[in-house]
Amino acid sequence: MPPLGQTSDEIRIAAWLKQVGDDVSEGEPLLDVETDKAILEVEAASSGVLLAIAHEAGAVVTAGDTIGWIGAAGEEIPAADHAPLAPAPLEQPKEVDARTRQADRVLATPVVRALAREHGVDINLVQGTGPAGRVEKQDVLAAADPAAPVPAHRRAVAARLTRAAGVPQFSLGATVDLTRGLAVLDATPGGTVTHLLVRAVAAALRQHPALNRTWVDDGPRLRPVEPIRVGLAVSADDRLVVPTLAEPDREPLAALVARIGTLVGEARTGRIGAAHTGTAAVTVSNLGMFGVDWFQAIVDPDQAAILAAGAIIRRPVVTAEGISTVPQIELVLTVDHRVADGVAAARFLQAVKAELE
Repeated sequence: MPPLGQTSDEIRIAAWLKQVGDDVSEGEPLLDVETDKAILEVEAASSGVLLAIAHEAGAVVTAGDTIGWIGAAGEEIPAADHAPLAPAPLEQPKEVDARTRQADRVLATPVVRALAREHGVDINLVQGTGPAGRVEKQDVLAAADPAAPVPAHRRAVAARLTRAAGVPQFSLGATVDLTRGLAVLDATPGGTVTHLLVRAVAAALRQHPALNRTWVDDGPRLRPVEPIRVGLAVSADDRLVVPTLAEPDREPLAALVARIGTLVGEARTGRIGAAHTGTAAVTVSNLGMFGVDWFQAIVDPDQAAILAAGAIIRRPVVTAEGISTVPQIELVLTVDHRVADGVAAARFLQAVKAELE
């Protein structure tokens, strides 16, 4: 299982797209997995035949776990220490009456069935949210008390933000004149301030590589991010998804508008393609469309910084021609202090401002 960018430690296998014995090409979608953020496609790292599957749909794994083997037809797979694991067994029928036979057709593990009995929940009436409609622990708890349980993705977000609270962070802000930026957007169908922000952050990262790296506890060490990627915070139902864009400053603005449109569509449907799951050092979060003047965001524990953007506000400004109204936005950059100090962060923010202006 490869690392999947900014996700929780637990990864649930949703479905295998290939069966044992199938031919596989490098880069071809191999399986779907579910993280705290979305359903993601995992591509094959090599070509060959899918010799065996170690973890079936429904299994929970972490990055680095062996989940299967690809090799030449007839090749032997590694022995015992990596033997394929069976999925959790489902409870077998213990009675033969009609009610029991109906219950046995409900996909659920013995632990979940016991939990349902403990809470007096008829498992036949529970809508399962797991793979193939399997009834999960949270489904039973929701049926027992709809107000009590917290969805799995919210628990994952809570755990991640709790980690983030332990990261030393500082914030600094800048006011940006968007006069020229809005002129560019007027000539770009579908273009928004978000597109300009993503491009400006990528360009600033090229100028200031001190921000284009992440802190790694193992060492500890600072790991550069290559190629340059920018994360984009996308609201999707009750969750926040952060897909990433590789080198968004290296393409025409119109092409970036189309690419971000695809990315946002993926994020909101919960299925993010492999091209948008890589690690990014900096994320852009724009709440200006909600009339927020400015805000301070929290740095993801596996990133270097997050740039928060507010609404466009027209303010009177003294210019060489006199007093005129200028469209401005407030930017607030929050930085992992382990990765960069104030001066480096200030230079990076000034570079973003210069690109936008």
